[in-house]
Amino acid sequence: MTFLIDGYNLMHAVGLVRRGLPAGGLERARNRFLDWLADAADGRAVTLRVVFDAQGTLASTPAASAESDHRGVRVRFASRQTADDEIEELLATEPLPARVTVVSNDTQVREAARRRGAAVHTCEEFVDWAIEDRRTGDSRRRAPPVADKPATDATADEMAAWLAAFSTPPRKRRKR
Repeated sequence: MTFLIDGYNLMHAVGLVRRGLPAGGLERARNRFLDWLADAADGRAVTLRVVFDAQGTLASTPAASAESDHRGVRVRFASRQTADDEIEELLATEPLPARVTVVSNDTQVREAARRRGAAVHTCEEFVDWAIEDRRTGDSRRRAPPVADKPATDATADEMAAWLAAFSTPPRKRRKR
């Protein structure tokens, strides 16, 4: 299984990114984050790919480049576009998107993944998976839980029926 992770989105969700970090703080936080991911993947049959923004938004962001490796975690810095756009491009070129799980709380990223046929997990679901064996003492390494409600594409007729059923009824005109 491959996890395609929205880097700063997950870092923010776990509390590693905040405004006003001291000089070099973001780079240190990013390295701690990547170390945590590498530890979480250790012994599991997973590939972790992390995409970070590099669009001049953060002074300590390395120059954009092809993927690099951090203790087995594949790292990419998006350039000339956002990390969200980069993730969408990676999904568009993925030959087997059903084998990819996108990790993000960003609605646009999650919807793009669903449209492409990839699995989607929130940052919180991924964190639960990453720390599961530590909390429970379970030595078996499992994939993250499957979403309660599988994403399915509704047909045009189904969408029309749902919209008719749940839309606000039209206002009645007053008689004059």
